[in-house]
Amino acid sequence: MTGALLFPFGVRLSTLLTGLAFASFAAVYRDKRVVLAGWAWLTGFEAAFQATALIIGHPLPFGIDGPIFYVVLGAITVPFSLRFWTRPSLRLMIGVAAIWAIWLATGFHVNLHHMHGFSPFAEALNESAKTLWAVAYLWPLWQQRRRPHPPTGELLSSPRAVALLRRG
Repeated sequence: MTGALLFPFGVRLSTLLTGLAFASFAAVYRDKRVVLAGWAWLTGFEAAFQATALIIGHPLPFGIDGPIFYVVLGAITVPFSLRFWTRPSLRLMIGVAAIWAIWLATGFHVNLHHMHGFSPFAEALNESAKTLWAVAYLWPLWQQRRRPHPPTGELLSSPRAVALLRRG
C-alpha cells in the first residue's frame, strides 16, 4: 500500500506534485521560462542522481542505458535553460549539496517501488534534496514576479528606471 502512495503511476508522488507546482506557476504567471525551469530541475536532478549512482557503483534499477540517457539529457537541458534566465538560486543549491553530501555519507540508499528495505531517513534525504532543488529553480522566478515595475510616467532614461531595467 505504501508503495502505491509513494509511487503512483510508477513515479514518485513528490515528482508529480512538484511538476504540477511548476505547471501551475507557469499558468498563473504566464511565464514559459517556468516550464523550462521545471524541465531543467527534473533533468538536472536525475542527471546528478544517475551520475552519482554510476560513480559510487550503486545498483541501478534500469541498467546502464537509463543513467547514460539522463546524464546526457541533463547535460544538454541545464545549460540550455541558462540561456533563458532560468538559473537556480546558488544559496539554495548549496543547501542541496549539503543534503546530497549527507545522503552520500549515509550510503546513498534509494527506496525503490517494491519498498523492500525501505528507509525513512533515506527517503527524507532524497525528497529534501529534490524539493530544495525545485525551490532553487522556482525562487528566482518568484522573486522576479514580486519586483515593482517602474511607474508609467517615469522616463526610461531616469536613474531609477535604468537601475530597475538592469535588475530584471
